[in-house]
Amino acid sequence: MSGVDLLPLPLSRGLLGRYRTASRRQRRAGMVGGHQMRRKGQSLDFRDYEHYTPGDDIRHVDWRASARYGQVEDLLVRHYTAEEQLSLVISVDTRPSMALPEAMPKMQIAAWLAEAVADVALDSEDRVFMHRLFGEAGGGLDQLRGSGSRGRVRKILRRFVDYRGSVAFNKKPLIRCLAPTSVWIILTDLYFDSNDQSRMLAREIARAQEGLCWVILVDLDSWPHERAYLGHGARRIEGPGLSPTRNRFEVSDENLAQVETRIRRHKQHFFELIRRASCDRVSWHWPAEVVPAPVEFFKARFLGDKVLQRLFMKDA
Repeated sequence: MSGVDLLPLPLSRGLLGRYRTASRRQRRAGMVGGHQMRRKGQSLDFRDYEHYTPGDDIRHVDWRASARYGQVEDLLVRHYTAEEQLSLVISVDTRPSMALPEAMPKMQIAAWLAEAVADVALDSEDRVFMHRLFGEAGGGLDQLRGSGSRGRVRKILRRFVDYRGSVAFNKKPLIRCLAPTSVWIILTDLYFDSNDQSRMLAREIARAQEGLCWVILVDLDSWPHERAYLGHGARRIEGPGLSPTRNRFEVSDENLAQVETRIRRHKQHFFELIRRASCDRVSWHWPAEVVPAPVEFFKARFLGDKVLQRLFMKDA
């Protein structure tokens, strides 16, 4: 990727510190640390059985043990002891489309979000994996732990942005870092270059769900701004699926509607692939402005995002 000069995180240490303070104050009985993920049933350390009650995860039912009772209503649910530390995996899409739009690159917003989330997690003594979503097999994975590692996050992101190699789905590193009780945050614009990319990512999301991971998919949607920026008239347009020799268009409402339909169908195809995975989908839509304000946009979305508040227990 080229053309993206990562700017400093526009959130102060004091503000991020309040996130950690809020999580510590809101710890609940039976939970370890400040994370909502660490509820019973989210670890490999078996504790005991309890009768199934509405709201329990059906994946934790022990069918063999339940059959011994001979009654359908006597389902037994395995409960587990929570782990001390959470594993947080942050996958960042760094393909060329993430360098767009020029006024507010998706990669810049993704980098700020990755850095902010990693900062809070590291200060909480959780383990953080920084993962390049696309690239050569086996590369693009860095493990961090402890508040002393915060300074490495930006360097890792800078290396991800400067990567010029393969854009194949980087699956191999995920096999060893997506352990039970982990949280997997995926930052992407969903502009996949091929059906293989979307299918492989969908399969990995399903596998993570089967392993009791919490998956958060953040859709970085810059189309509202791009539509406002294009306006009407003759334009040269660049983007996924557009031929370099046929990229001059007469922009009209009809043309814009066609592009918007293609984008919507493209994303709907992927969402259909993951329809059975109970992951959280978050859409960050760029403002429909010709000249957007990246800092104000990021602050508003980060501080007001309900899923992130659940992650850090700002608002259970």
